[in-house]
Amino acid sequence: MTDGRGITRRGFLAGLAGAIVTVARGAGAATCAPTEDNPQGPFYLAGAPFRADIAPGGEPGERLVVGGRILSAAGCRPLADAVVDVWQANAAGTYYGLEGPAGDGGWQLRGRALTGNDGAYHFETILPGRYPLSPRQLRPRHIHYLVAAPGHRPVVTQLYFAGDPSLAGDPLVRPRLVMPLSASRTEGGGGTRWSVVFDVTLPHL
Repeated sequence: MTDGRGITRRGFLAGLAGAIVTVARGAGAATCAPTEDNPQGPFYLAGAPFRADIAPGGEPGERLVVGGRILSAAGCRPLADAVVDVWQANAAGTYYGLEGPAGDGGWQLRGRALTGNDGAYHFETILPGRYPLSPRQLRPRHIHYLVAAPGHRPVVTQLYFAGDPSLAGDPLVRPRLVMPLSASRTEGGGGTRWSVVFDVTLPHL
């Protein structure tokens, strides 16, 4: 798959890996700070399928690719066999699968990935919508994560997107969980395709 600038999925992931290694070396790479926890919330469902595309079937919304690596706080090394479990709202701010058994449709916008030796993962999805936190406050766009790996403490957190006007005033937002979005044109000029890099670092047991 390529975007409007001819970037392949493999090239995208390779670029992520290179950027992460550069940052780690610049910081000394002795240790990495664990990713901050953020509440799991009430919408989690255990047992989501392992798949890269969590928004199949023409799910409405702006397309988004989320990628990164799962790292150990000890030495910033990539973690193989880490399970990355994600779930999010649809473009209207609603979570699927909360009523009745979670069949194929119930797993929409939910999925898991298993990392390889490079610790990399990626999902293809849509930009999640906002939903009311209070009469005067919308929850900013976010994606929930539950990440676990052998020998490490699991991390439950949330990914937020820079530039979202609803970030201000949300009590759950932490600056280190806010990541910049990059935009490119989709094939055939069909709209904007977004991408974001989100690395998760797990504390060693």
